[in-house]
Amino acid sequence: MADWQTYYNQHLSRPPRPILAKAVSFCKSKDTALDLGAGTLVESKFLLDSGFNKVVAVDNSQEIRDFAKSINDSRLEIKITSFQDLELVPGTYDLITAQYALPFYGKEGFGEFIGKLISSLKKDGVFVGQFFGDRDAWNDGTKDMAFQTKDEAITLLKNLNIIEFAEEEKDGIVASGESKHWHVFHFIAIK
Repeated sequence: MADWQTYYNQHLSRPPRPILAKAVSFCKSKDTALDLGAGTLVESKFLLDSGFNKVVAVDNSQEIRDFAKSINDSRLEIKITSFQDLELVPGTYDLITAQYALPFYGKEGFGEFIGKLISSLKKDGVFVGQFFGDRDAWNDGTKDMAFQTKDEAITLLKNLNIIEFAEEEKDGIVASGESKHWHVFHFIAIK
């Protein structure tokens, strides 16, 4: 996997993920959004520009504060914490986005974490993100990441109305320039 600084440099100027833009169109309310693994804050800025009253951006890297300075918006709340230490209150969020971030939670307790995220959605809240599939190249037994089969991924979303679920498997390049086989499940689901 690439070092995070290389990743940040390559992703700082990219557009927001198209699946997030699509997911926002399903939001009945735009009070509060949660951006997990917010990194360079590309998605957080998009959510603010889309009219959310508050965006909580979560990342365990201190660099997120530097990215926040360029946004300078009082509606943006930065939380520097691991996913494991994140406090999730039921019925809080109108939208939760986790763009290529969820697998980094790790294997242990992953299902419970997804359950807490779903619980923290308001009624009609939207959950958008990706699970990494079991055929992803990073699923080599050396990394503490969560990987799912298609059935396992769908089961994680069983208490939601799945609007979109797409499996993608392809060879590509990571931020470091190394080739990688990707196996990803993209989803949009509503509580």
